[in-house]
Amino acid sequence: MAILNVNGIHKNFGKTQVLKGVDFSMEEGEVISIIGSSGSGKTTLLRCISFLETADKGTVVLDGQTVFDAAQPMKRNDKAQREIQAKFGFVFQSFNLFPQYTALENVMLAPKLLAKERPDFKENKKEIFEEIEKNAKDLMDRAGLSEKYNSYPCELSGGQQQRVAICRALALNPKIMLFDEPTSALDPEITNEVLKVIKSLADDGMTMIIVTHEMYFAKNISDRIIFMDGGVIAEEGTPRQIFENPQNPRTREFIASFASQRGDETSK
Repeated sequence: MAILNVNGIHKNFGKTQVLKGVDFSMEEGEVISIIGSSGSGKTTLLRCISFLETADKGTVVLDGQTVFDAAQPMKRNDKAQREIQAKFGFVFQSFNLFPQYTALENVMLAPKLLAKERPDFKENKKEIFEEIEKNAKDLMDRAGLSEKYNSYPCELSGGQQQRVAICRALALNPKIMLFDEPTSALDPEITNEVLKVIKSLADDGMTMIIVTHEMYFAKNISDRIIFMDGGVIAEEGTPRQIFENPQNPRTREFIASFASQRGDETSK
């Protein structure tokens, strides 16, 4: 059974129709990269899946449970809403770290807030916080940030800040990680340090959806590529199908434009 089913998602901003009925599903452990021109609806789709935006039509089903239905919106208290959102780890284009907290505190913040809602929190506060800190440090160690626990965001490079942001998203143990152009705010020379962390997650079997313009990376990390155009999925398939034998004229045009701009790196 698919871990995620996205059905008939529509989203308008005023009179502008951004998503026009998007359908796809994914299996646990699958990595999907979403590519397409700016304005094609990629980011809005991610935000609708993770409830950062509310779709006008459609449903989102996670692990067999309908977590969103535009036709019958659920009445959720704040706790239930947070629990559902925590199943999606979101990494933004910008790092969005809290400048007043250290890197470690940024990673620990959301788990500590959610822990306060546990019925055993008062009795086991010390042990709970110790476990949260251990988990946060383990995540930062894996991301190559073991010496940056006590550094503030202003003391970190862009690549280090984005790696902290990835650790923060992982700290809630999400079912699916969503990446929205995670390298777009980075200088080219430090992009690879972030892509390396994402690849390690893929190697570990993390279920991920990645919106990206890193075509070579998408081709080599993805199980499936989705090409969006004008608010719909114009074509989807394996990386080989999309990059070497696209069927849709708009897909061919998009891939060809990137190949010419980047020295045909997508063919590597």
